[in-house]
Amino acid sequence: ICHFTTVHPRDDGRIFFKQCVFLAQAGHDVILAVADGKGNDFQHGVTILDIGKFEGNRILRTRRRTRKMLLTLHQMDADIFQFHDPELIQVGLQLKASGKKVVYDSHEDVPRQILYKNWLGPLWVRKIIARNYNRYEKRKVAQLDGLISVIDEITEQFACQHRVTVKNFPITSHLIQARKPATERLPQIVYVGSITRPRGIVECIQAMRFVPEPYRLVLIGRFIPEQLLATCQQLPEWQRVDYLGFKTLEELSALLGSSKIGLSVLHAEQNYLQSLPTKGFEYMAAGLPIVMSNFPYWKTYFDGCAAMIEPGDPEIIGSAIQRLIQDEAYYQELKSCAEERSLTYSWEGQFKLLESFYTKILQNTP
Repeated sequence: ICHFTTVHPRDDGRIFFKQCVFLAQAGHDVILAVADGKGNDFQHGVTILDIGKFEGNRILRTRRRTRKMLLTLHQMDADIFQFHDPELIQVGLQLKASGKKVVYDSHEDVPRQILYKNWLGPLWVRKIIARNYNRYEKRKVAQLDGLISVIDEITEQFACQHRVTVKNFPITSHLIQARKPATERLPQIVYVGSITRPRGIVECIQAMRFVPEPYRLVLIGRFIPEQLLATCQQLPEWQRVDYLGFKTLEELSALLGSSKIGLSVLHAEQNYLQSLPTKGFEYMAAGLPIVMSNFPYWKTYFDGCAAMIEPGDPEIIGSAIQRLIQDEAYYQELKSCAEERSLTYSWEGQFKLLESFYTKILQNTP
């Protein structure tokens, strides 16, 4: 099985750890082709093939790396090729035309995402691009052997004969093993993931003025854009923040298992309203009560495990955190619910769907 991407890093959680490593552990021969310039490697039973890093403007880089990826994969004899980037749709179609089995793993609703890419121009231009791309994507992907996506609402947009939703739930074994009793947890609130304004990072930092000492806010991830870090460091509440950057799966599990509360207070932007917050499920598996946005789509999964609040207001966020700190019965209620429900929302269960889907593709059965 060959996974390939020109955009995602080689250590991407969904692609490498959840799919490639699990496939290798299940006895499959797995290759991950990337374009990062870090060289070939072999990790956790997965062969990593690097086609190199490409310079130039955005359009030139895309053309060069997709061309090189196609040339590389044409020489490979895999049972299934699975790609993860919209820019590789044409590569997938050419591989399909040469007789290979090809699957597209759509991580997000790309037409909707286009509406929020300000670098593409004013909103009216983005709407035209999104509409045209949507027609292109649905028509071309229908010619492939299969479609995988992360939520049913995206999967159902495609007319492929073979399609499946493989939700981006966490690998729970590490997280469950790292859980500490509430009495042994550190006085820290944790945020994990891309650190951006739309994900509410400024308000989460400002909320610390309403949180009692000695609690601190721990940030794990990367600031996007990098300049946002300097902006946040100017906030008075930054003195209550510990920024740890990127952490390995084992390090992350230990940090979550020893923390008190998880944060996922994203802004009510259209592309977040119908999505699944992967980190929220990680908090749940680590036994963390969560303070999170009260999006209706999220309530199906997190109601009873989280203090669901209106996003965007530091005082509301701080008050929700304060209640969890001061009301022990409420804290234990959410914590117990999170631990119990995490058994349902695990990658281990989703992986079985992935393997079954591959079997259907290879046997060409509905």
